[in-house]
Amino acid sequence: MKRFILLCLSAFLTGSLQAQDLSGHWRGLLNIAPEVSIVLGFELKPEGEGYQLLLSSPNQGMSGREPSSFQLEANQLQFKDDALNASFNGTFDGDTLTGVFSQRRDIPITLTRLSAEAGARLHNEQQWFGDLQVSKTASLPLVLNIAVLASGYHVTLDSPKQQSFGIPVNEFELTTDSLSFKSALIQASYQASWQQDAWHGTFVQGMAMPLVLKKKR
Repeated sequence: MKRFILLCLSAFLTGSLQAQDLSGHWRGLLNIAPEVSIVLGFELKPEGEGYQLLLSSPNQGMSGREPSSFQLEANQLQFKDDALNASFNGTFDGDTLTGVFSQRRDIPITLTRLSAEAGARLHNEQQWFGDLQVSKTASLPLVLNIAVLASGYHVTLDSPKQQSFGIPVNEFELTTDSLSFKSALIQASYQASWQQDAWHGTFVQGMAMPLVLKKKR
């Protein structure tokens, strides 16, 4: 699997605020390959007489890219990024935004505005980094990407040294003091507890291996 180019947008729309309140966090799944998807999300904030728009892809931890152009008129949102040869065109309908993201090909996507309850989970959105101890002398870097959707979490695993990104995690549980996940695709699992500002646990894939996950400093 190759890394899909992520867009992260920071833009400001001038002009009058729309009659419909579009503020909040919006999230959707971008299906980029069979069994491979990432979260596309943005936040709309009223600012002055317009909106500020922040677009991100939490599964790859990128943000802050300003597009070449951006429009928000009535219930239509559009943007283009010439450098990345990417664009989006969508229509708001209540708490959903349905449109097409284009980069090399057209990908339909529906984004949903997060409720207050779902928005409270945003503090769990994070990338966790660790070195899997595959032997006494060798380790393999891994990255756990946690992204928030209206329906729960979308979690992926990266193995940069193996050039594998967006590995789907199909089971995921998170509490204040425990974390666990399973990936059917690579037949792997992980269970950990929170200790000393990191997740300390065991990664199992054929054999059990210690794995400590920490935030990137």
